[in-house]
Amino acid sequence: MRKYIFFVFIIFFNIYAKELKNNEYITTSNEFIFASSQYKLGNYISAYEKFNKLFLKYSDNVDINFYLGMSALKLKLYDDASAAFERVLIKKPDFHRARLEYARVLLILGFKEEAKKEFLEVLKYPIPQNVRKNIQEYIKLAQNNKELNSTFITLGFGFLYDSNINSGVIQDTFNLPGFNNLEVNMDKAKSSLSYTSLFQINHLHSISKDLPFTLKHSGTFFYKNQVEDDKYNFTYFSYRPTLFYNDNKTNSEYSLEFGFDKILTGDKADFDTYLITPKYKKLINKDTIFSIYSSFQEFHYKHKIDREKNYSKKLIGANIKYKDFTYEYIIDKDHKDLGQRSDIDKNSYTHLFYYSYDIQSTLVLNLKFQHKQIEYKEKDLFFNNVRKDYNNQFYIGLTKIIDKKDFLTLSYTKTKNNSNQEAYEYKRDAVYLNYIWRFRL
Repeated sequence: MRKYIFFVFIIFFNIYAKELKNNEYITTSNEFIFASSQYKLGNYISAYEKFNKLFLKYSDNVDINFYLGMSALKLKLYDDASAAFERVLIKKPDFHRARLEYARVLLILGFKEEAKKEFLEVLKYPIPQNVRKNIQEYIKLAQNNKELNSTFITLGFGFLYDSNINSGVIQDTFNLPGFNNLEVNMDKAKSSLSYTSLFQINHLHSISKDLPFTLKHSGTFFYKNQVEDDKYNFTYFSYRPTLFYNDNKTNSEYSLEFGFDKILTGDKADFDTYLITPKYKKLINKDTIFSIYSSFQEFHYKHKIDREKNYSKKLIGANIKYKDFTYEYIIDKDHKDLGQRSDIDKNSYTHLFYYSYDIQSTLVLNLKFQHKQIEYKEKDLFFNNVRKDYNNQFYIGLTKIIDKKDFLTLSYTKTKNNSNQEAYEYKRDAVYLNYIWRFRL
């Protein structure tokens, strides 16, 4: 009997020693060391890929699964992180750091009761006091079923110089091929200084404490007053309710926006707009966000004399943001409701490039380039052709963050519109100094 027990002991000892040796080999291998260094350097995408490859070879290794889970957590791949930490705890139940991270993932995914149990389990271990204090805060979050209810106010004031408020054409005269090349004189570009005012209120509240639905109400008032010619004054009122649904498991957000806008112009060509915009947003990894959306909008002019300007707009757009770069592509189609105007029905194709760079923690450089191709659908009798425009716009802005609530931005925008009809070729330069103050009620 003693020989049998001794024999069994020897077998288990050999298995244990072999496992220790195997684990030591894995954690001292070049692959593991490189993957660990990538994680410590903050290169979480690379670390995740490397540890995932190691996991395929050594699926039950505690260290590999732990770092795989940590890398996934940094990338907000919560399902992957949860699975990795579960494998760690099956193999090593007393690994309290892994249990703590597992509890955090459960809390993020909305499994509050399960998260609370895991946090309480971690508190049984002899852990540092600061960690214990943090866990108590996490437990409070897990117990908190309070609904979201927040209101934010934005105030803005600015001064704008516009070199061409009337979109005056580049050429002083041009000919009309449809009227025997009749020569027409055009107004020159008119520059002006204006001041702007902005007031916006946003209210967010959760529909239910148990469901991931949020409703946002946004109201905006914007006023631009021209110093020299009030014909180009502009007043804008807007109300936009938006319903959001957040799916933490897939890192996705779904939203549906409705809108009512009222625009009052200095020349009394006032109009209202109505819109609906569904949107889908996906967090691909910690650096990349993809969005796609569509929109339907109607424009209704107030005065009878302007009714032939009424039209509807359909568009679809998508953008992808990678770190500080964003690219967006938009296709939209305008269709008139009635009348014979040839300058309404058109298709537009827009490319947008954004770049944001933090010069300092409180100083941000923003760059934007927009190229828009506009193809009209109907022949213009005056020019005896179908109009096609190419609009290019370049923007550079420098924002100073005075504190977390105050922003001062100085920007320059250059616009040039090229067209196969000379009456619509123009250039514009604009300089804008704008102050924004945001606070929470």
